[in-house]
Amino acid sequence: MAKADSATRFSLNSSINFLLRLLLLLLPLICGASNEPNIEGEALIEFLTALKDSNDKIKDWDSHFVSPCFSWSHVTCINGSVVSLDLQHNSLSGGLPDSLSSMSNLQNLNLAHNNFNGSIPSSWGQLSNLKHLDLSSNDFTGKIPQQLFSIPTFKY
Repeated sequence: MAKADSATRFSLNSSINFLLRLLLLLLPLICGASNEPNIEGEALIEFLTALKDSNDKIKDWDSHFVSPCFSWSHVTCINGSVVSLDLQHNSLSGGLPDSLSSMSNLQNLNLAHNNFNGSIPSSWGQLSNLKHLDLSSNDFTGKIPQQLFSIPTFKY
C-alpha cells in the first residue's frame, strides 16, 4: 500500500509541476501582456507628466509596466481596457492634455475637486464610450467643448 501512495503522490506532483509550467508559459497570453506599447498606458503616463502631483498620490503609475490594468491606482479595467479613471480629491493641478482622447473604452472620468486649470480639451469628444465626466471644483476657463455633447453615450 505504501508503493501505491508513493506512486499517487509522484503522479500528483508531476501533474502539478506540469500545470505550473504550462501556466507560466501561457500567462502572458492570458493577461494580454506583451512588449508592445500599450496605448492606454502611454496616454495615462502622458497625462501624469502634464500635471502636478505635489502629494505623490499617483506614484505607482509606472511607464515601464506595459498595462495600467495590472496594478495602477485610480484605474479600473474590464477585459484589459481602461474603463474608469477616478482622480477626484487628489490635489492635482495643471492643464489637461489631449492624451486621454486615445482611450476609446473610457466610460467614467472623474477629475473633480482638484486644481486643474486651462481649457477642457476638445479632443475629448473622441471618447466615444464616455458616459460620466465630472470636472467640478477645478479652475477651468473657457467654454465646454461642443464635441463632448456629440458623444452618443454621454449623460449630461
